[in-house]
Amino acid sequence: MISQPKTTFVAGALRREGNVFFIDGELPAKSSLEALFDSHCQSPAELFCIAFRNVSDFHCGEDLARLVKKNFSAHLLGRFRFPPSLPLMERAYAAGIDIIDIPLGVFDPDIARERALNREALLISLSNALTVFPRWSVVSTLDAGEEPASSTRAGIGHLLAADILPLVELVAPLADRSASEIGNLFEQLAGSWRSRKATIKPLQPLIDVTTPLAPLKSKGVLKGLFDKVYEQKLLAASDLRRSLRVRQVEQSFESAGL
Repeated sequence: MISQPKTTFVAGALRREGNVFFIDGELPAKSSLEALFDSHCQSPAELFCIAFRNVSDFHCGEDLARLVKKNFSAHLLGRFRFPPSLPLMERAYAAGIDIIDIPLGVFDPDIARERALNREALLISLSNALTVFPRWSVVSTLDAGEEPASSTRAGIGHLLAADILPLVELVAPLADRSASEIGNLFEQLAGSWRSRKATIKPLQPLIDVTTPLAPLKSKGVLKGLFDKVYEQKLLAASDLRRSLRVRQVEQSFESAGL
């Protein structure tokens, strides 16, 4: 994986890796839905990921999210390539986004400044997202090898302390990084999840594709069945919470005559 990391989101493309669909939010809704159905019918996917690349075309991804949530029983992740405002996140949540990913990329302030990444605005958006999405449904992805490992480890700790779930991806060939260095980073990531008892089950298909981490083998048929039941329970709870929240907002607008 160090020499050939998995490609995730590609501009203008709909791709599938393992049990994950990676969808550019600016794609046409109808043709995208047809392609999703064709692949999903052959082998059901467990996670749909939609990329929102800019504010002006957010409505395209929003419409696509509604269609995916309406037609498929799976968790839906929205990855924002810009710092979304609170109203935009409210709309994304109402459209069906279960998990929001606002990637920091790098945690070190100086490196972020060199790469023209608006780190402070991203951190503010992540903080605001906690008021919209359930616990452990706000995610931020860090890029392994794009900064010193010590900075990435600091980012993992900082995010978890704020109840933000950190993910780490391999995004480019890392010829100058040893397997042991990258391995230690992912071991710390997994250990941090365990220490905070973070809920990562909905993200397991993405973790399987983008990291060297692998789940423990299920012990017997019943264990696999219980895992499926637990996953469906999480999905049902997420959908119920959304339905109640959206209904409360609608009733509030109606009572105000808006």
